[in-house]
Amino acid sequence: MRERVERINLSIRKISEKAAEKDDIVRFDIGQPSFGTPEHVKKAAEQGLENKQGYSPMLGLPRLREAIADEENGKNGFGPEGKFLEKEHVMVTTGGMGALYSIFTARLGSEDKAVFNDPCWGPYKMISEVAGNRWSQVKFWNKDRELREEAKKEIAEAEMVVVNTPGNPTGYTLTREQAKEIGEVADENDTFLVSDEVYHRLVYGVEHYSPAEFSCDSAIIGSASKNHAMTGWRIGWIIDKERNIEQYAKVSRASTACPPRISQYAAIEALENDFHVQEMREKYEERRDLLVNRMKQLDWESVAPEGAIYAFPEVEEDSWEFCMGMIDEGVAMVPGEPMGPESDQKVRICFGSTTKEEINRAFDIIEDNI
Repeated sequence: MRERVERINLSIRKISEKAAEKDDIVRFDIGQPSFGTPEHVKKAAEQGLENKQGYSPMLGLPRLREAIADEENGKNGFGPEGKFLEKEHVMVTTGGMGALYSIFTARLGSEDKAVFNDPCWGPYKMISEVAGNRWSQVKFWNKDRELREEAKKEIAEAEMVVVNTPGNPTGYTLTREQAKEIGEVADENDTFLVSDEVYHRLVYGVEHYSPAEFSCDSAIIGSASKNHAMTGWRIGWIIDKERNIEQYAKVSRASTACPPRISQYAAIEALENDFHVQEMREKYEERRDLLVNRMKQLDWESVAPEGAIYAFPEVEEDSWEFCMGMIDEGVAMVPGEPMGPESDQKVRICFGSTTKEEINRAFDIIEDNI
């Protein structure tokens, strides 16, 4: 067995497994929407069953690739020249994870390094360990929302930088100036930029800006999972130059062969008839506002999430001890320590997986136990 794989510690499973043993518990640990997949999307999948359920084309169904290109063209352009995207710039993958794995494996050798923000979504590091590339983690932004000198140095020394906006676990969303700065720094150092934008439809009172708009050598990661409440359908995508898509497809072919056909029919409907997104976003924003207020009442230090479905407050004690103890009281949260070396006293709270009533109940419990 490969040593790098054996070293991977699926530590957050301790939280989910312990939480699953309790009947009456608020699940802030689950990073997925509380909403079910919209009915019209499920209906489209049902109608798709009338078609033969064989393998789909390796790059995905042409109609879905066109719908994804239309979705991405609704942003501010791809690359400094504002390239208009067509289906040839799109590869459909088995979830956003499949997209990331394809890029990491196609681009990074054992001596090549990817650099991630601190904190970051843990699977970036896990994919690096499985793929066999080097990685480092550094805090990207200072309090003035400027790229830190230490981060610039790490990006300059890396073959790839991964940017997540809006971000997991913090909900941090880049301004246009930040997106421009990191895109230009990546270009200046010939560092390939991966912009993970799986939450781009879920922003609250701000605009979404893609660093890929400002980089000549970049890829965008997208997904139907969070924006359309389709986590279990496993549909993601990569946006990049056509010649690069051809290389990523080789990795996808070697791992999953092709994305699931039935899920692609559902994703086509979700993208082409996306009225459900606004309703979900409004509900998330209400929960976000309530959560921010309850955290303030506890004097927890936290930046109000500008996007995604997470908050990342400071609890002023060891994150593992805090989270394991709170499960016993009826509230499940994710420790911050696996997400970055500076986050060992922070916890991730997913407000997307709960109702306002559950948020209030959870914080009543927390208030009684701290």
